[in-house]
Order: sequence, then structure tokens, then C-alpha cells
Amino acid sequence: MKSLNLISQEERRKRIQFAVGMAAIDGGKPTAFTQNLLDQYEKGEVTTGYLKQAIIEKYARAAH
Repeated sequence: MKSLNLISQEERRKRIQFAVGMAAIDGGKPTAFTQNLLDQYEKGEVTTGYLKQAIIEKYARAAH
């Protein structure tokens, strides 16, 4: 995918830290699959929309 320059890498890193921190409050932590997507997002390789959709598709299938 094309690199995203609308949001700086530092801002994406802060957003990831916040989201992971919020999940940690409930005892959660990212799976390897999710962490890989977060790393791609931080680098600007995927959008938040793609990140969300990929996670929903992965875990919606796992729930059935």
C-alpha cells in the first residue's frame, strides 16, 4: 500500500500507545496478528480503516 503522510509517524505511534494502554486496563494485549497490523499502521503502510476491517474480519471468523 502507499505510504500515508497525512498523520506523522509520531502521531500514529501515540495513537497506538493509547489504544494498547486502554486495552491493557482490561488485561488485554495485542495478538501477534494485531501487533503486525499496528506496526504497519505506525509505518504508514495501512490506514486505520484497513486496520479495523482486518481485525474485524480475523476475529469475527474466529468467533463463529
